[in-house]
Amino acid sequence: MRFLGVLILAFAATMSAARAAPPLEAYGRLPAVEQAELSPDGQHYALVARDGVQRRLYVRKIDGTPEYISGLGDIRLRDLTWAGPDHLLVFGGGTVYRPVAGIPRQEFTGVIHIDVPSRKSYVVFGKSNTLLDAVFGWYGAAKIDGKWYAYVGGVPFEKTRPTFQARGNVYPDLYKVDLDTGRPSLIDASDARRQWVIAADGSVVAQAKYDSTGRNVSIFRGLSDNQPLVTTQSLGSQTSLLGLGRTPGSILYSARTNDGLTVRELRPGGSAEGEVLLSDVDAEHPLRDRETGLLIGSAGRDNAPKLFDPARQKRVDDARKAFPGVRVGLVSYDRDFTHLIMVTDGPKDAGTYWLVDLIQRDASPIGQARPELKPEDVGPVRMVKYKAGDGLEMEGVLTLPLGREAKGLPLVVLPHGGPIVPGDDVSFDWWAQAFASRGYAVFQPNYRGTLGYGEAFRKAAFGEYGRKMQTDLSDGVAALAKEGLVDPKRVCIVGASYGGYAALAGVTLQQGIYRCAVAVAGPSDMDKMVSWIRERAGGDMRSVSFWKSLGGAVGNQNLAAVSPARIADKASAPILLIHGESDTVVPIEQSRMMEKALRQAGKPVELLVMPSEDHWLSLEATRQLMLSRAVAFVEEHDPPT
Repeated sequence: MRFLGVLILAFAATMSAARAAPPLEAYGRLPAVEQAELSPDGQHYALVARDGVQRRLYVRKIDGTPEYISGLGDIRLRDLTWAGPDHLLVFGGGTVYRPVAGIPRQEFTGVIHIDVPSRKSYVVFGKSNTLLDAVFGWYGAAKIDGKWYAYVGGVPFEKTRPTFQARGNVYPDLYKVDLDTGRPSLIDASDARRQWVIAADGSVVAQAKYDSTGRNVSIFRGLSDNQPLVTTQSLGSQTSLLGLGRTPGSILYSARTNDGLTVRELRPGGSAEGEVLLSDVDAEHPLRDRETGLLIGSAGRDNAPKLFDPARQKRVDDARKAFPGVRVGLVSYDRDFTHLIMVTDGPKDAGTYWLVDLIQRDASPIGQARPELKPEDVGPVRMVKYKAGDGLEMEGVLTLPLGREAKGLPLVVLPHGGPIVPGDDVSFDWWAQAFASRGYAVFQPNYRGTLGYGEAFRKAAFGEYGRKMQTDLSDGVAALAKEGLVDPKRVCIVGASYGGYAALAGVTLQQGIYRCAVAVAGPSDMDKMVSWIRERAGGDMRSVSFWKSLGGAVGNQNLAAVSPARIADKASAPILLIHGESDTVVPIEQSRMMEKALRQAGKPVELLVMPSEDHWLSLEATRQLMLSRAVAFVEEHDPPT
């Protein structure tokens, strides 16, 4: 695969020498390439990219010949999926509110089906008079008697009215959708939360059934619920169906044990609990055969695949080696692993998508995520290790500004959201790079609870919300200052979601460490946040139990001690609050409560409300607005020079 390395070097050599920092708008733009997906037969691929300011969906043959082009407008793209060689499904999210149906504001996923040869399209369930025009779970596609069908969760209107008005749960049913006509057929009606596994022939291989509290989970073969294969009885078990195993008829599921999150395979005639295929896999996801849906391997948070077939593994490894010095991810592959779509990013690369032909030993760039950002605009990134105050081994990502000596730098601490999610790595991070372009070092600590560091590290977070999870951040600042890399008197903290909470906690639960704080969609009153979660969850107590355990709440004990809004009078630095008006994950009332508490305490605060924006900053205009205001606020209170 030597040709690939030569191609990469030649591509990089065309870039110009150092230049002035790009405008902040360049960092805040949505990626110019958002999604790419090969068809199962490897003959064409779908790509969502920008044509100037217009977002378009492109379908091309692998030689680049265009087959289909369509504008996407403001669709909040979530995924692309093929069903066979001709049917393309576009998944998009949106915040909706239907008072007539009794549905509160929440995020729904809609699906557009495109028949590529005929260029005709429709919205799945869009013409139904009985079903919401949204899908609640994707269970794959199957070819039956020459026709393709999609299997999705659907909710009839009649289910929404009494349950939502009574603040209960709505349980989706399983539907088969004829992709030629869009006509749905009911496969399995449900009176409980369920998951299904569908085989390549369209048969239901298995189902998981959860009780109303989420405590008891049972897995059954087929549609019968008479005799469970597996039953777990723990809110923290995280038992979930993952799909087919390695062979037809086998079932893959995950469950948490004292050794971490394990993936097990149930095979006919096998052990009762199934064979453990993967252990401690919080940051792993399965890879599947594009034709049969059978398990063929897994990939970690860096998207580096681990395939069961040694020949396929060698092909992918050879392709990855041909992109030296950057992070390489596998985006998509065909059924024979003769064509791949890969993405590179990291040092000197703001994100490049490549079409790799393993037969012809050729690779071609098919799009750049941020074409305005050249290699010389990307600041150096590396992992740093340090110890928390209790001796726990930690690490984080350090991004340095270009053209400045790594000594006594002003610092922005940028903790990730989640909080119990895979952490940050040396990939390109638009927010970190934006601050670095303005002269700041940026530190992204993978605090305790971050996935990918083992079960003991995950468990170390419980009971430490706002406590050791918070000091993990400031311990990292102290370690960087001890090395002389940063000036400990010139530090601000910025974050979104849990990171927004950490920003608020950094200047209320802690004092004197940060000169300012920017909280984007951050929870501020944990008692009220948990009450809001309980209200929306109905009787399902899993989320409530998780947040109370994380915060250390026992019995009737409240979470006021770790709620920044309850101790706003202790705020030791100016705070900027930013929140999307259509956020369905952390309600905007959390920021409004914090603003009110700070104003009553006579503390400096600003609130920026972003109309129509969701929790994920899906709209380019408001993402850029957020970035410009956040950077300006930090520059005002902690100038970079």
